[in-house]
Amino acid sequence: MAKWERPGNKMQVIAREEQSGDVTVVESGYAEDGSLMVSENVSGPSSSVAYGEPSHRVRVMFQPEVVGALASLLGEGAGAEEIVNHLRSYFQDGEHALIDLMDLCDERGVSYSYQALGSATGVTYRPAAEGL
Repeated sequence: MAKWERPGNKMQVIAREEQSGDVTVVESGYAEDGSLMVSENVSGPSSSVAYGEPSHRVRVMFQPEVVGALASLLGEGAGAEEIVNHLRSYFQDGEHALIDLMDLCDERGVSYSYQALGSATGVTYRPAAEGL
């Protein structure tokens, strides 16, 4: 099993925030190839205004070879469990959204794939950029 791979690929809730009628749920988990996935689902008035749909999901995926760089951005710790704990801390207080993590990764050159899904907006996919 690869250093960053975890058995199974079940997503787990790492943060849940309710505010002004909106519900935001952040989940993380590992794909079978060892990629780390982080998703954010927003439902409520904000999603209706911003996307024209009652719920909108965004997901980023980090290939196994960049998970170490992501771990360095979020704090010390080299194992799969530590990165999940760092992500939980990052999102837990409601101060950060997934877009904030994406901005941080863009700033520091940590590549990721991006997916968005909504009933009105459809599916959007952007593969990981190399050499950010």
